[in-house]
Amino acid sequence: MGDMTVSKLYFLSLMTLSYIVGELTHFLINTTSREVAREVEFGEKSCFVNGSFVSDEEEDKERFDCSESKNETQCGSEKHCYWEYSGLGIQYQVLAGPSFILVFIFSAVFLAILSDWLYDKLSRTLMLSVGTATFSTACLLMGLAGQYWQLVILRMMIAAGLSVCRPVSGGLIAELFSASSRGVANGIFSWGVYYGYGLAFVFGIYITRADVLGYGWRAPYVLAALPGLVLAVLLATTVKDPRQKDTEATAKASSDGRAYFRTLARSFLSPSMLILLLAAFFRHTAGYCWAYNTRLFFQTYYPDFDIGLWTFSASVFGGSFGVFAGGFFSDRLVQVLGLPSRLWLLSACTLLAAPLAVGTLYFPPPGAFGCLIVYYFFAETWFAVLFTVIVEIVDPEVRSTCIAIFLFLMNLVGGNLPVIVAPLRSYFNDYRSALYLVWPGFLTISAFIFLLSSLPLWIREKKINKQYSVNK
Repeated sequence: MGDMTVSKLYFLSLMTLSYIVGELTHFLINTTSREVAREVEFGEKSCFVNGSFVSDEEEDKERFDCSESKNETQCGSEKHCYWEYSGLGIQYQVLAGPSFILVFIFSAVFLAILSDWLYDKLSRTLMLSVGTATFSTACLLMGLAGQYWQLVILRMMIAAGLSVCRPVSGGLIAELFSASSRGVANGIFSWGVYYGYGLAFVFGIYITRADVLGYGWRAPYVLAALPGLVLAVLLATTVKDPRQKDTEATAKASSDGRAYFRTLARSFLSPSMLILLLAAFFRHTAGYCWAYNTRLFFQTYYPDFDIGLWTFSASVFGGSFGVFAGGFFSDRLVQVLGLPSRLWLLSACTLLAAPLAVGTLYFPPPGAFGCLIVYYFFAETWFAVLFTVIVEIVDPEVRSTCIAIFLFLMNLVGGNLPVIVAPLRSYFNDYRSALYLVWPGFLTISAFIFLLSSLPLWIREKKINKQYSVNK
């Protein structure tokens, strides 16, 4: 902790705040989808109760349930119902998922390669500044958009800007902080996703409801963008790239490209890595499924319950604590039981999270949020443990590339597959059933595959220990 100087903490604070704003702009569409869909006009329509309808008859209790209406004619025949955009449907799922994820993953790989090729010329702090300015400007413009195609283009811009944050900040943190404090620094930076996701509910619900200056859902997009524009200026003018020129490593890497690619193939195509990747497909799909459908689920089944602060608390407290707990406990297990024990812990935590996901969908709030807070504690251990294992099983000279490829493939599948919720909802004729299948269902599958991925590591470790005993 000795290298936690004021200047480094200031640098870390700027990167973390930038990441928080980026994730806020990422998830804001998930908490404002119904309001946006009704004004811009996209997605499916459903029947809703007219809150302004007043009936002075006691037969209120027996009146037709608007949510049971399947078409506009039936809905319109009831005085207390109205037919309107629901914020659901394939157009919403595309806007939330593929339009963002596809640009995000390709941009991240391209920018990582660009950063390495222009090692001596390109300032990473400038890259981070431009990325922050990009997603902030796009978010602000979403608050002014009037057509669906404009929302899609601007979501792509948010993805391009946000794709800079994780890889660039990760490299900066690795050079700013020594091994004794790097874990803490990465942990603080990782809070960005939880605070950003939680704040998306605060902005999307409460600021929209406040109807600031009569702008409704547009106000949170504009207000969320402003801090990012300030942070972009601070990143460009008040901090410098600490990159040290490792000419020897660079020369070695470029001198034998064929050997490098052989090492890369050997590391990435190992049985453990491939099984881990399969597990990550299911786990990432489950996580994004819930992230993209949280507010819509509660709007559908519990429209009168205020979920804003509950969701914020679950994400911030459960998620922030979980991401630290995963690394902390796995570090202690590995000293006693070896590397496979990290995956045993990951499998156990994921399996424990699955019934809590079921509870979140089954119980009415606030009981659902009690399950959700505990769910986040167990479920969010996965990211820290997963990438610690990856770093430890691949060759040092290809670690960064392996992580980049792993993230690319994981997001390519897991970030886009949640679109299956819309057709599954239509097939089952029930939103909750579709979420049961994709969220806790895929979590359970990933838990068993994570356990399976530990088998090659356990066999390898057993062989190494046996050879060591013979040599000794």
